[in-house]
Parts: sequence; C-alpha cells; structure tokens
Amino acid sequence: MGTALVTGASRGIGREVARTLVRDGWRVLSGVRDPKSAPPDTRAETVDMADRASVAALAERLRARNERLDALVNNAAIYSGPARRIWDVNVLGPLLLTRALLPLFAPNARVVMVTSGLGKLAAQSASLVKRLSDPGLSLADLEQLAREAPDGYGASKAALNAMARVFAEDLKPRGILVNAISPGWARTDMGGRDAPRSVEQGAASVLWGVRLSPDGPTGGVFEDGRAIA
Repeated sequence: MGTALVTGASRGIGREVARTLVRDGWRVLSGVRDPKSAPPDTRAETVDMADRASVAALAERLRARNERLDALVNNAAIYSGPARRIWDVNVLGPLLLTRALLPLFAPNARVVMVTSGLGKLAAQSASLVKRLSDPGLSLADLEQLAREAPDGYGASKAALNAMARVFAEDLKPRGILVNAISPGWARTDMGGRDAPRSVEQGAASVLWGVRLSPDGPTGGVFEDGRAIA
C-alpha cells in the first residue's frame, strides 16, 4: 500500500474509490473543492480542476511536503455546461496536475484517467479522430485541443484516453503504468438513478487500474479489466 491522490473524491465514483483504498490500508489524499466534503479518514486537499492556479497550488503543496505518490486517480469530471469548461475539467486539469506531479511519483506508481464509454474514438468526429490518432501526439497538442474545446463530454473523454497513451509512453522507463479506465454507466449524480451499475461496481473497475501488477498493461482504455477502445 502507499499514498494515493483521488480527485473528485467528494461523491460518486471518486468517493467510493477513496473509501475503498482507505479500507485497504492506503493513505488517501482527497482532491475536493470543499474540504468538508472529503471522505472520512482521508486528507482533504482543496482543488478546483477547472482552475489552473488551483491545480498548480495543489501540486506545490504536495511538493513542499515531499509527498510520494503511489497512485493518482484523475476522477474529477463534469458532463454538461459550456464546452470550454468541460474540457478544462476533464482534459486540461488532469493534464496539468499529472505533469506537475511527475517528480512525486514513486517507482512503479499507477495513474488512472477515469474515462467513459462515450469517449470511444469511433464515436468522435473524423477531424478529432485524425488528431488523436496521430502517432506524434504530444501533451502540447492536447493542451491546444483543450483550448479549442471541440464538441462536448464524449470528445473530452476521447482526448483523456489519448492523454493516457502519451503519459504511458513517457513514464514507461520508470515502471509507471498509466491507463484510462471507465467505471461504466453507474448510479451516480452524473449517471442518474436508472443506470444499470452500482457505484461499487464502477469503483471496482477503476480500482483495477490502481492495483495492476508491474507486468500489467499501460496506455490502454479499459472497463472491468477488459480493453474497450
């Protein structure tokens, strides 16, 4: 076990992931906008993933404390609203946070980008598919894409999947596994009461990525441990 940072930990999938990790003996840092909303037995870390300064401040606090992270779960996300805000939270925030925390990752750490089946590449526009499929895709390209904010939630998750691929390649020499993992359609505030999966089922899918063995996959997109894109 070790230390994990979970963003969007105040409710839904993020809260259940944080709660389960605590139960399993992890020390959990909960990335939340309101410190009072952090799950019990976790350390609240105030952050607004739509705000560059807030993301930078969180990273600086962790660096100042010499934190070592064994897992990062980029779970915070929004489904609706202006496209630019969706991309700020779902794409730019995780990119900036992950990049800022690179020096703090322990050898063989795990990074999970919480994605969605709506982010499948085949469901996106031809122009977005072309850009995200580019073998030379870089973090700078993804930053530019986030500024443009083409389309909405599904497109942002497709970009998040591509981001996992880029980080996975960069971090492979350190033994760090990076994957995009979907919790499936779960009964959260975002998923709604009619969703077929429980929060616990969705969290279990995400936790699979945290618990991967050193010879596990990296750079892929998964749900319940199975590749989906």
